[in-house]
Order: sequence, then structure tokens, then C-alpha cells
Amino acid sequence: MMTDPGTIATATMMAFIAMPGLAATMTFDSLPDEGAMLSGYTENGITASGLDGTLAWFTAPGALHVDDSGTGFASTLRFVTGGLFNARGFNLTSLGYNFRGEREPLTNNLFVSGFLGGALVGSAGYILEDESGTLQSILLGAGFSGIDRLEVVLGYPVNSGFCDAPCGHFDLHDITLDQIAPAPVPLPATGGLLAFVLGGAGALALRRRRA
Repeated sequence: MMTDPGTIATATMMAFIAMPGLAATMTFDSLPDEGAMLSGYTENGITASGLDGTLAWFTAPGALHVDDSGTGFASTLRFVTGGLFNARGFNLTSLGYNFRGEREPLTNNLFVSGFLGGALVGSAGYILEDESGTLQSILLGAGFSGIDRLEVVLGYPVNSGFCDAPCGHFDLHDITLDQIAPAPVPLPATGGLLAFVLGGAGALALRRRRA
């Protein structure tokens, strides 16, 4: 069975364009304590920024401590890779709430947003568990695919009359992003190889016509 020359050319071009995602996880294993006063931290091709406070561990090394208010720790985190990525999710340990009196119904206070070129393309809200030591796994869906910025915000609850500051806090253990490698810039060698394949396809078609 003969292959159409156009199919050969298309398959060859796709081989140069299609690039698989590269999974990377930021574990915070090298994150210092709050004395370092870091506003940014890079690991495994991922850069985290604390937009309103310090990036540091507090309760245990190897975890990023996040407070919603009243301290020097960040409550708003930004993650980038320098290109496009699919955000899979992250794991955290809730450190509970600083309640003042009776526990009232809680509202969403953990917010995740995905951006592409400055435009919001995905968002989700969660309630941080109120039992200290509870592990939460936040899995992100299709709305967080093909983005260039991920933001995680721990917000002070709307019904905040029953909380001290900070009200809620957690330790972030890891965050996993699938980095999408950009299509390579065509090089002379690439162009020559493509021309060779197309030339071969043309010669094959000419022989078929003469047969």
C-alpha cells in the first residue's frame, strides 16, 4: 500500500511541532525558614512568588507555610514556569482555625486561579479543613490546562467575626505542574531534512506516474 506524499509531509511536520509535557513537582525541600525573608523560590523549573509576604517553612522543614492574615507569611502565591503548563494540583496540611468562641459555618477561603496572557481562564474555591493536621489534596481540572500563571490564595473568611488573625493557615507540601515545551524554532538543518523528505515524496509520485 502506497502512502500519499501529503500524508508523509504532514507527519514529518508534526514530528517537529509536537512536544510532550514535562511533569515537575515543587517539594519545597530547600526552602529556608522565615529569617531568610524570601519573596521568591525556584525549584525543578517552577518559580513561586509570595505576593504579600514571605515564603518560608514554619511548623516543619520541607513545607511552605501560608497564613490568611496578621503575620509576615504570604497568603497569595503565584507559580510560573516561563512557558505554558497544565496545573495538576497540590497537597497541603491544614493547621486549623483560630476560633474565638463558637464555630460558625465556614465559607470558601481557599481559591485557585489559572491565567493565560493575563486573562482568567480557570478558577475554583475550597474550604480549608478546620481540623488541624488534616491532609487535603487539591486536584485541578481542565480549566487549568495550557496556562502560564497559577495563583493560590488563602482568604480571610467572609463570616470573620469569629476568627482571630490569622484565622486559617496550612503547610503546602508540593505542587505539580506539567510543563508544555514550546515548539522548536525551525533551523536550517530541520528545513533541509523536511525538504529531503518532500523531495523523496515527489520523486515517488513521479515514478508512479511513469509506471
